[in-house]
Amino acid sequence: MNARKDLVSGQNITLAHHDLHVMIIPAQMPPDLALDTSAFLLNETEKVGSDKDFVFFNQPSRLDQGIELDCNSHKLTLHLDRVGAQINKIVFTSTIFQGNLNGLAFRDVKKITVLVKDFLSGIELVSFALDTSSFSETALIFAELYRYQGNWKFRAIGAGFVGGLEPLAKHYGVDVGEGESSAQPPIQPASPPKPINLSKVTLEKKGQSISLDKKPQGQLGKIHVNLNWNNTPTKSPGFFSRSKGGIDLDLGCLFEFQDGSIGGIQALGNCFGNFHQFPYIELDQDDRSGTSVTGENLAVNGDYWHLFRRVLIFAFIYEGIPNWSHADAVITIKNSGQADIEVRLDSHRNDQMMCAIAMLENIENRVVITKLVDYFNGHRSLDAAYGWGLNYAAGSK
Repeated sequence: MNARKDLVSGQNITLAHHDLHVMIIPAQMPPDLALDTSAFLLNETEKVGSDKDFVFFNQPSRLDQGIELDCNSHKLTLHLDRVGAQINKIVFTSTIFQGNLNGLAFRDVKKITVLVKDFLSGIELVSFALDTSSFSETALIFAELYRYQGNWKFRAIGAGFVGGLEPLAKHYGVDVGEGESSAQPPIQPASPPKPINLSKVTLEKKGQSISLDKKPQGQLGKIHVNLNWNNTPTKSPGFFSRSKGGIDLDLGCLFEFQDGSIGGIQALGNCFGNFHQFPYIELDQDDRSGTSVTGENLAVNGDYWHLFRRVLIFAFIYEGIPNWSHADAVITIKNSGQADIEVRLDSHRNDQMMCAIAMLENIENRVVITKLVDYFNGHRSLDAAYGWGLNYAAGSK
């Protein structure tokens, strides 16, 4: 019997089973909150081919494509072998009915779990638990199934979307006509409203996501990722320690492109990348002291973001004791004209040398940033957890 795979935002897994139940399970349901689950069958342009490819309470089945929704239990039944070749991706979402009108949001649900089971045996294959206690949105994009090299893969997302079911449907190309929004105040755009003009946004909880604003013609320019930390631990490493106490903390990333190309950027092995040519990511220096004002910096060329599928930002301790709790490490993601996004390493595993800090994903050509802060004993275990598939050899710098 296969063990269930528990995912966090950004992780994906190849599915060997093609007959599935996908269940959306809220932790609590206030009596005045009505949850609507839906699915969008998208073509290669990331849009529905027709309104029939929108599965929801008024159109709960697309049997010719092997998908059916039980609205009461928020359960979708899928037979992926029936899905036509024109369908590239199936996106799973939920919305709160008239949430804007009634002052309700996903924070009122506290947590939602997405559970994938084998249709015939009932064996649990995949689970994704999302803490929504800080989510002010009334719509969530939970997960997606997508074709990749002849297989179906499941990806955990957990991204909020401003607005109810109608603007979400329009986002995927559905012609909805009159609907829920007639009883609601005007819907705000999905991007963070400009008048707020925040100078910094901190992702407080593991799994929390935020997206960068789209720009005209998709030209995002440089997406700047900065790592800074305290080189000297605030506590002694111990009288008998062989370490001098300093920490050499290295910034790096794994990247995956839409065409399946994968790789890594880091000082170890002198893999510094290239901003203007493939892989359109570059590491500018190796700060071995932790005292540099600018720290270590990755630059992602956002003008080529449409080519990317995802980028995983990580840090690892090359030299020094694994003392994350006193390194006070933080990454800051900057993009011109947008609020800085900060992710602090505020949970710690001092027995591990590596930390997956954040995932940058291409969702509808938007840059969706998710806090991970997940610790590993090295590159191979991190790679395996997020399904990258690189081969590793010993390196030095």
